[in-house]
Amino acid sequence: MTNQDSPDHLNRLKEWYLLTGSRTRLAGIVLFSLLVVTGVLVETGVMYVGPGSSMLSLLASGMLSGLLSLITVSLSINQLILSRVFGSPSGLTDRLEGNLEFRRNIEEVTGVRTSPNDPASFLGLVAETLERRAANLERTIDDSEADYADEFAEYTQELVSYGQHLGQVREGDETFKVLDIMIGSRYAYHMDRVRELRSMYGNHISKGSDDDLEAIFELLKAVATIRQFFKTIAIQQDLAMLSRRIIYTGVLAVVTNYALTTVYTSSSGVPTTISPAHLPLVVTLATPILFAPLVILVSYLLRVATIALYTASVGSFVPPEEQITTSSD
Repeated sequence: MTNQDSPDHLNRLKEWYLLTGSRTRLAGIVLFSLLVVTGVLVETGVMYVGPGSSMLSLLASGMLSGLLSLITVSLSINQLILSRVFGSPSGLTDRLEGNLEFRRNIEEVTGVRTSPNDPASFLGLVAETLERRAANLERTIDDSEADYADEFAEYTQELVSYGQHLGQVREGDETFKVLDIMIGSRYAYHMDRVRELRSMYGNHISKGSDDDLEAIFELLKAVATIRQFFKTIAIQQDLAMLSRRIIYTGVLAVVTNYALTTVYTSSSGVPTTISPAHLPLVVTLATPILFAPLVILVSYLLRVATIALYTASVGSFVPPEEQITTSSD
């Protein structure tokens, strides 16, 4: 979403709250805003929370059932995660072998003995090799002085630019930062362009140039593969963290809700258990606690939904939703 091709579609603020920003910080900002708004509404009399208000029925019925439903959601999320991580020894072995085979293929193309297991470093290796292969392809085609040299030169510059874009990641970057770099349809465009060039000029270019095109195509396939793999890892981690935080905040919210229900009485003629003068402060402070599970749920699901929307494709067939973010490709 920081894609250099779409600065007009998603600004830095939108990118932060949808993808790269800390979910805890985002939830904290929303809850603090809710605290301020509630305080203003209570202080100005727009929201009445004194004796005889509807707070008791709200807390005892709607709010409590909603909180219990959110805690149930966390159990469903845990079941979803467990269904992904459990497996038979043979199934887990096949997944491991597939992972190792993929890394061996990339190591062969990039010319390294062992590829890094850090997501950012791995993408950086792919990006560096893509730039190098593109530059080498341009050099060998220029030396041949063929009629199609200008076409290759123009395209290899696009490849170098794309490699530099992917190479913006740094070792230790979070998985979501790596995904942010790979969002968009440029990889699909380059895959189709390489296939087109090989189809048109495959019989005219040298074997070295054809090898470079083949290596470039394999690297682009790797980009398509690793962004889906990293997406799976990132979403699983986010859902696991979401489940934990819903449990933490949900239990606290239920306890707070219970405590507030004991403050109010069912009859407006019977005084509350604490001074009415203190009720505005108590309700104002309790409001963000009661809404914390919902705000945390929304903040995490925003990121999960964003990733799912903008990384739906796994090949050269790109849905319109992904093309929107890179309409200037």
